[in-house]
Amino acid sequence: MLLSCAVVTLAAPPDDTEARKSLIKFKESLTNDSALNDWNESISLCSGNDSNWNGLLCLNDVFYGLRLEGMGLKGMINMEVLSELPTLRSISVMNNDFEGPMPDIKKLGGIVGGSLRGLFLSNNRFSGEISDDAFVGMLSLRRVLLSHNEFIGKIPNSLAKLPKLADLLLDDNQFDGQLPDFASKDLRTVNLANNRFQGPIPPSLQDIYAGSFSGE
Repeated sequence: MLLSCAVVTLAAPPDDTEARKSLIKFKESLTNDSALNDWNESISLCSGNDSNWNGLLCLNDVFYGLRLEGMGLKGMINMEVLSELPTLRSISVMNNDFEGPMPDIKKLGGIVGGSLRGLFLSNNRFSGEISDDAFVGMLSLRRVLLSHNEFIGKIPNSLAKLPKLADLLLDDNQFDGQLPDFASKDLRTVNLANNRFQGPIPPSLQDIYAGSFSGE
């Protein structure tokens, strides 16, 4: 008598070889990077929902984000290299020692740019004006956290036009000028306090908690 056995085929984990190479190149643009000493090109990025590399986010064996927070990192955030990561959805370098201009996130154009959902740069020393077209093409971007930096100038037009923006924290910078009217209907958390804005609150922000505008 023959017993039939169900054959179970297990899907092979995705090949992340190219992503590993890109992340190693990204690390080379950083300084004071001892927190990333376990980044090793010979080791896969993910095991299920767990990361094998410090500071990575994983889901079902797929790398989807960088959470490099509070690591004392300095240097340059190499967006050109990050554009080589098609599964990247979130970038967080909060609570580090980065300084200088806003990273050029437009380099995450095309597939990656359209898929990035979270950009978290708060609590660094980024400074200067953010170009008006800095967020062009970032159609999936929902969360932008730039608090506690040294940005100046107006809120970029391209940021105000993001169609899916839900959370926007720009507090404790030196932004000025009039507040733009935001295109997104999904805004839920906004903090613009401790900047130098002038003029009326636009219709898209009328329902936002009044404390979000304090100290201007």
